[in-house]
Amino acid sequence: MISDSKIKFDNPTIEMSSLPQLEDVDFQKLEKDYLWLRVTFISILFLIVACSSLIIGVSSNLDWWQPLIIVTVIFSLIYMVEWKGFKIKGYAIRQYDVSFKSGLLFFSMTSVPFNRVQHTEVSQSPLARLFDLGEVKVFTAGGASSDITISGLKVEEAHRLKDHITKLSSKYA
Repeated sequence: MISDSKIKFDNPTIEMSSLPQLEDVDFQKLEKDYLWLRVTFISILFLIVACSSLIIGVSSNLDWWQPLIIVTVIFSLIYMVEWKGFKIKGYAIRQYDVSFKSGLLFFSMTSVPFNRVQHTEVSQSPLARLFDLGEVKVFTAGGASSDITISGLKVEEAHRLKDHITKLSSKYA
């Protein structure tokens, strides 16, 4: 039996002011083409919804322009949020983790330590191919979806980032 005098347990309190601030990290901005990709997607969606609302307006008792005005106001707000929110989005690679921040109305900052990364992948949507953009998805254990998705990267940069994260995750695993 071990006596209590031989066991030493030390668990000091850490001052909150001494913790590193992730907000102080310089985040890499996304490609400006990603903003244009998002605006193009929203514009296509706007045209579909505007045509539908125009058909509904003409076929109902409403004046044809009333649904169109409502749709235009809603999409104008969506454009504004997308434009302003783009300036906030970014990613950072530090020694032990990868982080991504986004959101204007609902801000989110997510970090994944490299020793938790299961795998990474690069993907492209059909519209992203037109802009030569891709996204890096970082997966950890316990989920079917990615834990971090960094969109808005040039395809070559996305592959380099994926390779770097994979190399670091195998180093710290």
